[in-house]
Amino acid sequence: MHEAWEPYFEKWIVKAEEKDKLESEKGIKQLDSQVQETEVKLNRLLDGYLDQVIEPEIYKQKKNELFDEKLKLEEKKSRISKNGTVWLEPMREFLNCALQAQKIARAKNNCHDLSIMAKKVGSNFFLMNRRLSTNLDFPFAALSAEGGAASAAPTDSSISLLVTP
Repeated sequence: MHEAWEPYFEKWIVKAEEKDKLESEKGIKQLDSQVQETEVKLNRLLDGYLDQVIEPEIYKQKKNELFDEKLKLEEKKSRISKNGTVWLEPMREFLNCALQAQKIARAKNNCHDLSIMAKKVGSNFFLMNRRLSTNLDFPFAALSAEGGAASAAPTDSSISLLVTP
């Protein structure tokens, strides 16, 4: 990937991270209010049981249902907290790798770095006509010359297709 793409993608990732954080916070607030509603229901149920308005069997059944509901809400809340922006780090790693690939491929006498990069971007290596070939892993195939992206510098039209400037 051409190095001129870096600021555009970095800006895009920062915006996506902010958006994901806001959505996560919103979801957590909604779940918190649902957990509080469930706790209020549990307290009312307990009051009814203690006042002997509710039969013990019905109390146990409803209590178990409300506890299960509360547990599911807490699990959802935990998942949102953990996985809100989980995709951003692999995306950053991919972009850094794609930006380094051009520099490493053009450097002279850099066999060690070139072999490390080849392991990151491809698999099933083979020699054909004295040339090393590979099956590029997704998403690196999209950056290859065959994928059409090659290592061209960004243009106004290409930027508008991928990221907002």
